Amino acid sequence: MDTPPRVPGLGAFLDKDTGTPKPPTPQLVTVASRLLLLAAVVQAIASVIAVVYAASPARLDAIQLQIDAMTGNTPSLAMMRNLGILTVVISGIATITAYVLFAFFLAKGRSWARVAAGVLALLTVMQLLGITLPEGLTTVAQIVLGAVAVGLCYLPGPNHFFATVKAARS
Repeated sequence: MDTPPRVPGLGAFLDKDTGTPKPPTPQLVTVASRLLLLAAVVQAIASVIAVVYAASPARLDAIQLQIDAMTGNTPSLAMMRNLGILTVVISGIATITAYVLFAFFLAKGRSWARVAAGVLALLTVMQLLGITLPEGLTTVAQIVLGAVAVGLCYLPGPNHFFATVKAARS
């Protein structure tokens, strides 16, 4: 086998050596990428706060009230607490990974990364439902960081950069 197999869609992640030099990354794209990395740090802080809250006596009391209102085969308090903590940890890891991945590919000039970062920022807006302050400040910070990062990517200079990178890769 002389040539490696072709994986459809893999070109969005890998750089082809087309001989066309990649343009330098504009400062605004670098700033946007760093803002997404900062949003990942904020998500890590939010996840730690959420785990502490999920294991707190106040949260356990609220879970117990919900269990008491159930009929039939009811789950245990420990199981419900552990399920809540597991949910927070898994969603935190997934969100942090997404922010870091999008920041990395944004800096490389991938147009899909700025779209995906915008979708992630919009999904973060959904966390505003039932938000309480000051705990919700991390969510507000993530929304602002994500929105500013995505907005910077659609300014004329960065927009030209993404178009040039796309043209150089084809």
